[in-house]
Amino acid sequence: MNSRMQWKSWPGMVLTLAMALAPAPALLAPQSTQQLIEDSAQQHAFDPLQAPTQVCEPGATWLRLGFAQLVLAPGDSLTLVSSQGDRYTFADARWNTRRFHARALRGECITLQSSFNGSSQYALDGYDAGTLPLEDSRVTVAGAGDLCDSTPANCGLTADLIEAIDPTSVFVTGDNAYNNGTLTEYNAWYAPNWGRFKILTLPVPGNHEYNTSGAAGYFDYFNGAGQATGPAGDRTRGYYSYDVGEWHFIALNSRSGGTLSSTQLSWLDADLAANTKPCIAAYFHHPLLSRGEYTGYATMKPFYDRLYAAKADLVLLGHDHNYQRYAKMDANKVATTDGLRQVIVGTGGRPPYPISGTHSLLEVAQGTTWGVLALDLTAAGYAGTFVPVAGQTWTDAFAANCNRGLALARDFNVATVGTATLARGGTSTMSVTVASVGNFASSVKLTLSGMPSGTNYTFSPNTVTPPANGKGTSTLTLRAPTTTYRGTLTIKVKGTAGTSTRTTTFRLTVK
Repeated sequence: MNSRMQWKSWPGMVLTLAMALAPAPALLAPQSTQQLIEDSAQQHAFDPLQAPTQVCEPGATWLRLGFAQLVLAPGDSLTLVSSQGDRYTFADARWNTRRFHARALRGECITLQSSFNGSSQYALDGYDAGTLPLEDSRVTVAGAGDLCDSTPANCGLTADLIEAIDPTSVFVTGDNAYNNGTLTEYNAWYAPNWGRFKILTLPVPGNHEYNTSGAAGYFDYFNGAGQATGPAGDRTRGYYSYDVGEWHFIALNSRSGGTLSSTQLSWLDADLAANTKPCIAAYFHHPLLSRGEYTGYATMKPFYDRLYAAKADLVLLGHDHNYQRYAKMDANKVATTDGLRQVIVGTGGRPPYPISGTHSLLEVAQGTTWGVLALDLTAAGYAGTFVPVAGQTWTDAFAANCNRGLALARDFNVATVGTATLARGGTSTMSVTVASVGNFASSVKLTLSGMPSGTNYTFSPNTVTPPANGKGTSTLTLRAPTTTYRGTLTIKVKGTAGTSTRTTTFRLTVK
């Protein structure tokens, strides 16, 4: 088994700079996002930290800069420009408390163009350099959920698959050690099997972990006994994010399937806003939609709302002890070409649950075969394969391009809070958000359709121009006469910028 979680460096690395490197200013303790790299790439470290105006690696096909610090004062910006013309601009404070790697830009040099009038500053801790074209630079991740119990041979079979796949990282989607996720159960059932590649594993808990107060056994196993934080994140939270190649992975905590905390949702908002990678995957335990032992958890919708608005690509789950792959959908479970592909992989070793019922979005499902999901990832897309345990033949394969794609495309999306109530003869207001993707900074005209007869509405303002990679808002005011229709309708909000349109919906109840 490899040890890819270690920092990579090579002797004889070549670095070309356009100016003498200055020592970085003293840093606060930033939120650090781990970067795992492609096997075909090399990772170079700066020690001490550097503040160059240009980084070059002769012969490289792409570069990915690692920021130890990026502090931008209001109105200031930092633009990365590659020798092949790729550009990315940082233009607000969302990165001020973060240590992260920017998305890769094609070419053997990146020039850092600063527009600083205030106290802005940056420092680099290194860079990654690719030897293959960016769209061909691959990483593999693999995993499953609902894993190990007192019949350890079952999860031993799926653990053998992970070892054979030899991935860059391993995800587990919860209910990893039955029945209560105690440290004793982790050491007895999980450790001899999936624990073989613990150093590669980036886990989330399930409801069974929380049968033990605070999921203490789970955090003690992955982080160390009594340790406040570690590979499983802060033990009071259990959510975190990291990068694998050009993918941003978000490990979320659905605990026992109840209401999601505002603290976690606020963290998710900030994490998605600071992500620069073109592709996004999230994983947690409880699915929004399922057709097995469970039908899904409406309480998970706030996760899906945010992931869909950010144009995330994959949502990986467990809880139902079977395999289910769904077509791309929005947070309202409506098919859409730029939606989230939900895959339930609860096939890690527990007795399987049969598939029960159908759904228009359900593409493939089975409840008889243990196995794992292997994902082959590039900066442009993904290919997934369900790998069955030895002696079984059922499999699945799927592939797609990432919603935001390899190019630094300018785009936008429109979002609302999802529901509104309007009394007859009264008014109601709600906020509509227009979010920029890929430095989009053009005006977006907002309109509404589907309102009951006699009602009217206004947007203030009716045209929103979000800052590059930021968000703008408008207040929607709804009005209804005393004689209007009573009931609940689906209302569509449309944003139009030139020839591009983006839509979202909300449920309006008129009383």
